Amino acid sequence: MAYFDSEHPTLLAEPVTADDHVRGPVTAAVTVVEYGDFACPYCAAAHGLVLDVLKRFGDDLRFVFRANPRAHVFPHAEMAAEAAEAAGAQGKYWEMHDLLFRNQATLSDAEVFGHARTLGLDEARFERELRAGIHRDAVHRQEISGWHSHVRSTPTFFVNGVRLDDSPDTLGGAIERARRETARIQHAYREVSVLSTGEPFRVALEIGPHELNADLPVDEGGSDGGPNPHDLLLSALGACTAQTVKWAAAKHRLPLRGVEVRLTQSRTAEGHLFRGSISLDGPLTDEQRALLLSAADRCPVSRTLLGKMSIESRLAPGVSVDETGDESFPASDAPAWTLGRERR
Repeated sequence: MAYFDSEHPTLLAEPVTADDHVRGPVTAAVTVVEYGDFACPYCAAAHGLVLDVLKRFGDDLRFVFRANPRAHVFPHAEMAAEAAEAAGAQGKYWEMHDLLFRNQATLSDAEVFGHARTLGLDEARFERELRAGIHRDAVHRQEISGWHSHVRSTPTFFVNGVRLDDSPDTLGGAIERARRETARIQHAYREVSVLSTGEPFRVALEIGPHELNADLPVDEGGSDGGPNPHDLLLSALGACTAQTVKWAAAKHRLPLRGVEVRLTQSRTAEGHLFRGSISLDGPLTDEQRALLLSAADRCPVSRTLLGKMSIESRLAPGVSVDETGDESFPASDAPAWTLGRERR
C-alpha cells in the first residue's frame, strides 16, 4: 500500500491526549505517533531516524511514543515498557526511552535497574512499582489503542493521523509532505478589505493591489455601480474553473490552446442554481477532454460551494454590536438577495 493512500487510508483511532508521552510543542505542524517495542530490533533501528527528524524539523514536529510490546516474541518487552512508565512517573520517561533503545542488545532486568540508577531515580520506588505491576494497565491501554488503529507490527508510524505504510526510512519525506500540506491549508492567500461608501449598498473592495466596487442592482435598492455579490461569486467560480482546466492540461501535457467558461446563476425555490458550459480548444482526444472536464468539476470554488464552508467572524477591537450600523439585519429577516429568493 502506498504512502498516504487517499482512497483507503488507515487512520489513528485514538487522538493524542494529555496521557500520552510527547516530545515537541502542541503547536507543531506535524504530529508523528509511533507504536513501538523497546525490545524490537527494528524499533531500535528506527529510533535513530526518529532522533534525526526531531532535530531536522524542530518545533514543526511533535512526536508521541506508544508502547506496543510483543511479549510473545521478546521476553523483556513488557517489563521494558513498564520501566519507561515508572521512569515517567518520576519525570524521566524520555531519558529511559532513549537508554532502553541505545542499550537494547543487553536488555535484561539488571540492565533496566541499572538505567534507573544512571538516571538518578528513586530506585526503591522504581523497583517497587515494577514488581507490583503499577504501570501495567497504562501499557495495556497503549497496546489496545494500537489494535484499534490496526497496528500489525512494530514500529508503526502515523503522520498527522494517517498510517505510514512505507518503510521507516521514508519517515522524513512523509513528515516534509505533511508539513507542506499543512502550510498550504493554513496559508492565507490574500487579505480583502471591504469599505463602505456614500451610496446605500455600494462598497469598495481592496484585494491585494487591486481595487473595485461592488453594489446591489437597482431593484434591490442599490445603484448598480459595480458587480453584486452574486456576480462576484459567479466570476470566482468561472475563473477558478478555467484556471483549473488549464492547470490540469499543463500537468498532463495536453494540447489545450484555450478554454471558455460560460456561467449563469438563477434563483429557485430551493436556492441558487448555477449552470455552466465549457468549450475546449485544441486537438484533444475524447479521453483528454473527459479528463479536463473532470478536473473542472473539482475546482476549489466549486468544491467549496458543494461542501461545508467554515467562516470565523469577529468584531474589530473597540467596536460594540450597537455600533455595527444600520446595515445590520436579524437572521430572521435577511435581505432577499442573501436567501436566493425574489423580494416581495
